[in-house]
Amino acid sequence: MTPFQQTLIKIDQYKAAIDELVRPLIKVSYHWFAHPDRGDDAAGHYFVLDVEGLPEGERWALVRRVLNDKDQFTEGWTVPVRHDDRTVTLSADDAYRLLNDGMRSRMTPSWAVPAPTPPADPAQARRNLETRLGWEDLPVLFWQSTPHDSPELVNGLHGQNGIRGALLNQDALRPHGGFNFSSAYQGPDPYRGGLLLADSRRAISVAPDGTVTAAAVATEQMLGWGMDQGAGEARRINVVALSEMMLEYFRLVDRKILPAVEGPWRHRVVASRFGHAPARTLAPGPNSSFPFLGMVRPASANDWNKSWIAQGDPEKDAYEGLQRVYALFGLDADQNPYVRDRKLSTDVLQTAFR
Repeated sequence: MTPFQQTLIKIDQYKAAIDELVRPLIKVSYHWFAHPDRGDDAAGHYFVLDVEGLPEGERWALVRRVLNDKDQFTEGWTVPVRHDDRTVTLSADDAYRLLNDGMRSRMTPSWAVPAPTPPADPAQARRNLETRLGWEDLPVLFWQSTPHDSPELVNGLHGQNGIRGALLNQDALRPHGGFNFSSAYQGPDPYRGGLLLADSRRAISVAPDGTVTAAAVATEQMLGWGMDQGAGEARRINVVALSEMMLEYFRLVDRKILPAVEGPWRHRVVASRFGHAPARTLAPGPNSSFPFLGMVRPASANDWNKSWIAQGDPEKDAYEGLQRVYALFGLDADQNPYVRDRKLSTDVLQTAFR
């Protein structure tokens, strides 16, 4: 990457091009970042266009012009699709299938089409849980998982051999004294037609349609456990606590709840109020009693909301979750000591317990 002078970019031209060529209209924010090295050889800035993801029901966006082999605009259209860290285009076969599916749906009598279940609102689910627990003013890390095709009621939700039983009998790595969502003293309670297992520092709920919302306070009571070493260090995130809770969430959800509803799921992590003074902080590597000066990074935003398509593998999904949390602090998940080959390794993490 090469930094450059801000005068080289005319933001209004970018805005005009996107508004003219992309349908439907998409939400884009524009950010400048100064290059961290102030030396003469690398002075300048980076310019970032941050495109907000479209709702599932409105995907995908269509671009009304295409680039030819000379990088010039020409007549035509294309559908860009994000795939991991790159962009690919929708194939002609897929476009043909989608057009045919749309035509067939127009020919189907309206009375023959079942009314879809309105998708759950993840933001409202988080607000409801905060209000229930009285956490509206605390820094909180949320995990959420939502099915693409939501049933009105998940089969076996309240059964002892279903999701209630899975919450009651969690296969936690450390059932006593670990950082997880299990409880040896209470079972899940009825909550808004679903289930809630909670105490004063962590919670996990399952809605009637299968949507999962979990949360943990980012204070010395949970995610900052044992990090109060003076000079305000209670705001620092404990790497073991964060890693263990991340893995335990996906060990439970990927194995016990995703199979209850067929089709793709979307996972999400949300860090709320992490930038409130004193800001939450995180350091690369393992916990240290005496961190080097400058090692700890503060949260770069107050509220952080990122999602991805569920892979169904707890270690892979835990890595994806860590990657998004670490990015909030300007870090990479590979700097986590328990990550191996783009997975949050159960075996390596367990070495921290000994």
